Amino acid sequence: MKFASATDVAAGIVQMNTSVGELRTQQVLGSKSSLTVATRTPGYHSQPHAHDCEQLNYVTRGEVWVFVEHEAFHLTRGDFLRIPPSAMHWAWNRSDADVQLVEVHTPGLLLDGVSAKVLVEDDEERADQVPSRWGPTDLWQRENAALAALGNPR
Repeated sequence: MKFASATDVAAGIVQMNTSVGELRTQQVLGSKSSLTVATRTPGYHSQPHAHDCEQLNYVTRGEVWVFVEHEAFHLTRGDFLRIPPSAMHWAWNRSDADVQLVEVHTPGLLLDGVSAKVLVEDDEERADQVPSRWGPTDLWQRENAALAALGNPR
C-alpha cells in the first residue's frame, strides 16, 4: 500500500481536444485503475471520445452535461454516472462556474500532459494505462436532440 498527500500529487492540464475551456486534474494510479480529481472550467466542451475502460464519475462541485452515445445526463453535486468501456462520450460545462468530478477508470486512463502519481509498490504488477480515441465533432449535433428531449434547449 502506498500513500500520497495532496501536495505529492501534481496538478496538470490535460492536453484534451476541446472547443472551449480546459481540464485540470490530479491523478493517482493503482495496479489496475486510476483515480482522477477533474476540474472542468466554464464553457468546457470536449470532443467526443472513447476509451477501453469503464469510467465512474462522482460530482463534488458544480454541474455538467455529459453525453453518452445518444443520451444526455445533467449531473449536479452528489450525482454519479457510469460510462461503459468504449462508449463514445463527451462533456459540456454550460455553467459559469467550475465543475469538479472524481473519476475512476478501470483499467487506468492515460491522460496526455499529466504526470500521475503511482501508488503501486515496486514489486507489484501494474496494468498499462489506456488512451482515449477521438471521435468526430459532428457528434455534437446529437446534443440538440438530447437536450430538447429533456426540455433543455441549447
